[in-house]
Amino acid sequence: MARLEADLQTLWGSGEQLIEIGELREQGQRVMAEHIVIRLAQGDVVTIEAYHVQGDYDQPDSVSFYGIRIIEPDVRDPVLSLSEMTLARPGAAVPLLSSVLAHDAPLHGLQLRELSVWLDGTLAKQWTEEWGNDAALTGYLTLQALVLEEMSDAALGRFELHGLKAEFNDLASGFSASLGLDELSMRGLAGLDRPGEEQLAWAEVNGFSLTGDRWSVLLERAWASGNLYVSDMGFQGAALDIGQLIRLAPAQERQDLQVMNNVLTGGSGQMNAAGRSVSEWDDETQPAQLTSEGFLQLSEAGDVRYQMELPVTLPAHVTIEQAMQHPALFETARLHGGNVTLAYKDAGLLPRLASELAAQEGISTSQMVAQGWAQARQFERLAGPQVAKLMVALVDIMGGYAQSLTTHIALPDPFTLEQFMMDPLGSSQRLRVTFELK
Repeated sequence: MARLEADLQTLWGSGEQLIEIGELREQGQRVMAEHIVIRLAQGDVVTIEAYHVQGDYDQPDSVSFYGIRIIEPDVRDPVLSLSEMTLARPGAAVPLLSSVLAHDAPLHGLQLRELSVWLDGTLAKQWTEEWGNDAALTGYLTLQALVLEEMSDAALGRFELHGLKAEFNDLASGFSASLGLDELSMRGLAGLDRPGEEQLAWAEVNGFSLTGDRWSVLLERAWASGNLYVSDMGFQGAALDIGQLIRLAPAQERQDLQVMNNVLTGGSGQMNAAGRSVSEWDDETQPAQLTSEGFLQLSEAGDVRYQMELPVTLPAHVTIEQAMQHPALFETARLHGGNVTLAYKDAGLLPRLASELAAQEGISTSQMVAQGWAQARQFERLAGPQVAKLMVALVDIMGGYAQSLTTHIALPDPFTLEQFMMDPLGSSQRLRVTFELK
């Protein structure tokens, strides 16, 4: 107990910072200090109901804070309160938080429970300066729980956030917004120090909302796992109020945003969206097969779907586990033919785009479509007949002569992604492409 008191006095009570410790106790493998009051030089007061050191004092398993409150002069309520904070394997019985939370220091574990922050006093002034000199911010942020495990520059073992709520008001401009997030979780993120080789076991967002005066941005759920080639990622229940958000944009940008609103939503301003992409590896076939399918739906705009089946031979002595850890290996894998299908069903996007372009040019929509056909056919000299046919088909949809386009692509054998990336135009001549226009 004497060592804990001495360390607390040394690290938390140095200089003009004063510390008072109400009681010291020891219970089994735990040393505790209770009813701690820290008086900072600028007048702020930090109170801690209890501080526990668990395990060996020199290398503790964890240290925990309970009942933290920060009170500023001339502010009636605490600007920050925290029910519990625990640091796992902190390296010292009384660690310096600035060292533990430094960006270049590995963090073995951090848990927060029931955090409340109020924009008042000094904190409000700091946030106001970052927001803008003319701002006058008020508001609050509450958080039910946060968990971090094994975080470093290279990896993140686990991250969980639960029950985030916040409200911000700028009294100067009249802007206000409310933020809500039910859950954000992430596990097994690796390869952060190796660009292009990132790997994610799982990540998920549930119940996101950002709302203001007659506008909102909502997301029911989003998720992701895997890497660039073998993965499962998607989102559902996305809703964006484009029309009302335009009011918040700078005046010089509103006209362009209104054009975008007209094209995407037909002027309603309401956009709902959902999407998913799933890629799987099947090594029970010979050769192994990489399959993928997905879709993107935009209400009032259109629907895009794809399917892909690629027989693949990985480079010599490379396993699928190695390719998952180093996705660039897929670029040199040999494709033994394969098929890709892309399907687009229009819900008004391309015809509205034609109308907007025609209005900007001061011509009729039919004249704009005729120009589009002429320009699309010119692509044949630049990119070949297949690309020209694709462009003509899209102009057909713009003109209202068709509503959906399905493109079937058969790949040659052998073929590599690296070849396509090095020479996309030349490689495209080797593809067999057919179109279905309805």
